[in-house]
Amino acid sequence: MPVIGDQVGLTIDRIVLATEFSPSSEAATDYAKNVAKRFSSSLTVAHVVDLSIATRSEQAVVGVPIDDMRRASSENLERLLDDLSNEGIRSTAHTLEAHNPAAAIVGLSEQIKANLIVVGTHCRRGLSKAILGSCAEGIIRHASCPVLTIGPKSKAPSKQSFDFHTIVFATDFDSDVSEKAHVALAFAQDSAAKIYFCHFLNHPGKDVGETFEMQLKFETALQKLVPQPAYDWCSPEFVVESGEIAPHILSLAQRVKADLIILGASRSSSWFAHLVEGVVGKVLASAECPVMTVCSS
Repeated sequence: MPVIGDQVGLTIDRIVLATEFSPSSEAATDYAKNVAKRFSSSLTVAHVVDLSIATRSEQAVVGVPIDDMRRASSENLERLLDDLSNEGIRSTAHTLEAHNPAAAIVGLSEQIKANLIVVGTHCRRGLSKAILGSCAEGIIRHASCPVLTIGPKSKAPSKQSFDFHTIVFATDFDSDVSEKAHVALAFAQDSAAKIYFCHFLNHPGKDVGETFEMQLKFETALQKLVPQPAYDWCSPEFVVESGEIAPHILSLAQRVKADLIILGASRSSSWFAHLVEGVVGKVLASAECPVMTVCSS
């Protein structure tokens, strides 16, 4: 998704769809199909045989026989490739084997220079999340390209046409905020979507006057994220509110009937970042639309 000066460019030539053939993966597949059709992209479907739960013995009490996992992966991928081919989508399939599924997906996406990763998530919480982890969150925290995540409450894409009509872009003004804003603008321009730039004050001022000054300051900062030429095709709105961040993002998305939320994500040096609840995880768990995350370079 190159940016040249103030011009926004959107290129999605190669998409990686990470699937585990669950209901959440089926929803992600529907979105991946639509994006691939819209941009004439090639789609790489990847399933990871998780070696951390595999066993080589059919008599083992704990774990799943690895040969069964390989066979199921091959059969499911073959069916999915047939379906994609029937819909005219150029696609290939990969069965990967790894102890860390998220790392395997990120590695594949970097190898083929993917422009987008699409993944579904159960948004596990509590003990099950600590034990099983979250493949989606691991991908989000380490991917070098944007990740479109379909959460458990996300609505299915329209079968008639595929456009994002309303986009909410939320930022905390961390590093590379301009780059992330350009990604949001690129998707808005492609679909002629209404776009909302928003920032939420988790710690407002000491009084009403100070809070008002902070709101004005950040509203000005949001406005600076939009290059002047973009006003030729869009009328962005800027929202600065005080309060807990995730609920405010979800509330705004619901009020404006957003069909895409775009968030900046912090890159992590550890693959165990899923043990920490954050804004991205909370939004993913409750959003009624897909959530796109863009990591810092």
